[in-house]
Amino acid sequence: MKTVSTYKLIVSYFTRFLGIFLIIFVLMAAIQAFISLVNINSDGSTGVRYINETEKFDYLIISTISENYPAYNSGMQPGDTLIKINGKPVSDLNVIKEDQNHKKIGEKVTYSIRRGKEIKDYTFTLAPLLPLEKLMVLLFRTVPVFLLMVYLITGMWGIIKSPYTTETIFIALFCFSFGCFMYATVNVGDAGNTFVKKYLYFNTIREFVTYLMWLGPCFWVLLFATFPRKNRVFENNKFVSLLFIFLLPLVIIISSIMGLDSKWLTYLIFLLMFVQMTIGVLLLANNLKKVHTALEKRQVRLMLFGVKYGAITIGIGWVIVIVTQFVLMNQFSTNLLLISLLIFLLCEIGGLIIPFTFLNSFFQNKLLETESALKRRVRVFGVTVGLIGVYLFAIFLIVRLSVSFFELKDPTVIIISVLLLSLTFTPINKRILNWIDETFYPERTKYADSLKRYIHSISGQIESSELLGEFKNWVSNTIGINPVIPFTLNPQLAGNIPFKHNDRESVIHRIKGGNKFYWDEISERSRITVDENEIEWVRDNDISVTIPMISQGELVGVLNLGKKQNQEDFSAEDLEILTQASSQTALALQNLNLQSVYIEKKRMDKELEMARNIQQRLMPQEIPHVEGLDVFGESKPCYEVAGDYYDIINTEEGNTFLVIADVSGKGAGAAMIMANLQASIRVGLDLTEDFADFVSRINNHIYKNTSASEFITFFIGAWEPKTKLFHYINAGHNPPVMINKEGKVTTLDATGLILGVLPDQKYERKYYKLDEGTTIAIYTDGLEEAMNKQNELFGQKRIIEILMDTTGKSSKEIVKLIQQKAIEHCGGRPLQDDLTMIVIKS
Repeated sequence: MKTVSTYKLIVSYFTRFLGIFLIIFVLMAAIQAFISLVNINSDGSTGVRYINETEKFDYLIISTISENYPAYNSGMQPGDTLIKINGKPVSDLNVIKEDQNHKKIGEKVTYSIRRGKEIKDYTFTLAPLLPLEKLMVLLFRTVPVFLLMVYLITGMWGIIKSPYTTETIFIALFCFSFGCFMYATVNVGDAGNTFVKKYLYFNTIREFVTYLMWLGPCFWVLLFATFPRKNRVFENNKFVSLLFIFLLPLVIIISSIMGLDSKWLTYLIFLLMFVQMTIGVLLLANNLKKVHTALEKRQVRLMLFGVKYGAITIGIGWVIVIVTQFVLMNQFSTNLLLISLLIFLLCEIGGLIIPFTFLNSFFQNKLLETESALKRRVRVFGVTVGLIGVYLFAIFLIVRLSVSFFELKDPTVIIISVLLLSLTFTPINKRILNWIDETFYPERTKYADSLKRYIHSISGQIESSELLGEFKNWVSNTIGINPVIPFTLNPQLAGNIPFKHNDRESVIHRIKGGNKFYWDEISERSRITVDENEIEWVRDNDISVTIPMISQGELVGVLNLGKKQNQEDFSAEDLEILTQASSQTALALQNLNLQSVYIEKKRMDKELEMARNIQQRLMPQEIPHVEGLDVFGESKPCYEVAGDYYDIINTEEGNTFLVIADVSGKGAGAAMIMANLQASIRVGLDLTEDFADFVSRINNHIYKNTSASEFITFFIGAWEPKTKLFHYINAGHNPPVMINKEGKVTTLDATGLILGVLPDQKYERKYYKLDEGTTIAIYTDGLEEAMNKQNELFGQKRIIEILMDTTGKSSKEIVKLIQQKAIEHCGGRPLQDDLTMIVIKS
């Protein structure tokens, strides 16, 4: 276990304590904002914003918000210094508090303003806010709290995930201080003298937060001076470097102690902040040139992306505010000013991309995918927002020209024109995005053309191995990657797959949802465990990334990729085209699999057809005449080919053998065993004199020529018309049912073991004398076991009842009736076995 230094331990605990402290503050700020929003209609302090200019409590009036306020057109300007409120000097703090906390709608307030050497009084009446103004108050009181909360959560998440790592400590401290900066600079006004202010020292804590915000640029520079590797200049000149890094808060502290106050000091503070932020960006850009591993390049590149677009977004917001509120003050209508402030807030929210990319970079969380997604969304967002601005300007021109130039009073024409213009937005937006891709991202066009050719080339593939070979060559030639190892997860085609299927630590488990697996990132992440055998295989084959091959939500295969031959890292375009190609290949593999299943089904159907033909040829094609008996037999096949067999054989001596058997299993295998049995019986009956010895020899023959899982239930009866005797041997078959003319039921139970299980078995022969009117039903288990939807068997009892009720019918009529009753009993459920039956009537 790695030992943590005392210094890091102290700093880590301090950072966590600071984060908890700020979270408590942001909760207080949220309560304060909620109270102010509840009382928004009666809160007069919304109309004017004050900024502390000197320690003498002179306040600078920035602006008034509504045209309804007389002060809006009274001549007051940003830069005017407030010296009195209602005749009372603002040097008295209580005057300021009273002005802020006790304003009411309709109240008249007089401000004494000093502009240069001139002093002038302005009196105006506080009016309620308009809807758009209420929206802005809502946003300016909630968005700062939201921004601070997001920065705090981001920083706390980082420090909790990795509490003793230098980079996460600096990221957390930057998030805390920069969140304070966003809160202090964006927040405008709050509720009056609430319990939060009275009892929880809210103003004192907020003043501390205001000072804390100036540490943001310091930790910004410090972070990039140490991550991902320490800067040489910083390492060799630590004292001077730290002095420069923390120069901004030192200047602010010294100026506060000495009571220094001038616009030049303000300029110096903002200049130092700008210089430090710029140096941080330059350090980050320089780090990108110095890092060597693909992982570090991805980290720095993602951070640089977030910094670039986050800083641009925040900068645009501040430029808009400075231009509209200072440079071109009093040049815009109130609504345009409010819209500019709304854009400012949106820009500040957009700056959250900075902490998001920071933490993703440090914790190595899908860096390439994050960068790719962010680039695509930023591009789409920028084009869409820009085009919306153009369309809004065009709509403004249409309305202005229609009213002023053409003097149209009917709004119908204007509405139709605006609607028609709006219909062109989506196609134009799409064409602009396509043009940007073709102009600035030519790899996308090249890859798209190559992918089309690849899809066309694999359309005629009929073998999975050939398809994967074609895929491998395409990836290697198009993107320049080596090695490229694709394989399918189909167990019949996959061969020796290095990844486990049912292991939570296996890469298969991690990518089946569509996520890519970056081995060069995972290898350095002790928080994620991967199967050791898989890691060893990856190292042996120099694999960098594993991409899932998914089609219709199913993981069909896996694409394993090494490094690019030009030693560059994978780009967003590389990953996008590889993902698309993997999906197309997975679809092709699925189609091949379906094709192979279809071919296999056709083969099985052919095999079943052959088995049916064998089975039908083995059955008597015509029932022979039997002296002294009315005999009929029939086998009604199920949807599969079963192993039922029956035969009626007349001998030259005038005797008749009746055979019924059931071979275990189904399909062609059972049919072949049945054919073997039929041949043995036909040949053996002509050569045998001992009935029981004949069955024993058949048992030995079956035992030698079948597997342990294959056996036969067998019943053979011999009818001697001269003696009226019916001899039989039952080798484990369903007991046939015999009913005499008095209705007495007798079952012809087993006299020996089923055939093919054990060798050298002895079988006992029994016999009955058949009186006139006796009926014997011999059948296979498919008849008794015919089952309905309630899982109720047809059973022997029903067979006996039907035999009792059909004493006057012929054997053929009885067989047909029992089979029909069995099928009706199934109630539409398909037969699971053949219905084979012989009925004898004397």
